[in-house]
Amino acid sequence: MDIQFITTTKHVDWQQVCTLFETVGWPARCPNKLESAFNNSTFKYFAYHKEQLVGIGRTVDDGSFYAWVVDLAIHPNYQGHGLGAIILDHLEKCLSSYDTTMLTAALGKSGFYEKQGWRKQRSAYIFPRSDEQIIEFVLPEQTKSTTKT
Repeated sequence: MDIQFITTTKHVDWQQVCTLFETVGWPARCPNKLESAFNNSTFKYFAYHKEQLVGIGRTVDDGSFYAWVVDLAIHPNYQGHGLGAIILDHLEKCLSSYDTTMLTAALGKSGFYEKQGWRKQRSAYIFPRSDEQIIEFVLPEQTKSTTKT
């Protein structure tokens, strides 16, 4: 498979990014907001097969101590061929100077990250901004206690 990797947003078709995100089951996102988010991200990696966007990854960080892989999406037709591992490895190497690198795995994808050498954290928290975030990210035993104290 002939995959071309690009690290710049210069010629990205943001509608293709929206379509890829929706194809992997993520909520619809506005192309202009995605463009802004990616342009404000430190590292990004786009994978193309014959001009078609088939994989994407990006990071955010504080410049010194903490870095996060915030998006890693591979078109379902290209999953299972090592493309996600290539993108994740590239991003992790870009972040190797940071003290801590973290990510939040999409539901059902933890095994992929563990195969790449990532370890599950003992504690991580989210301040949910929607019922959808509670459903997706909050442990069942925590869903009843969503009020601030």
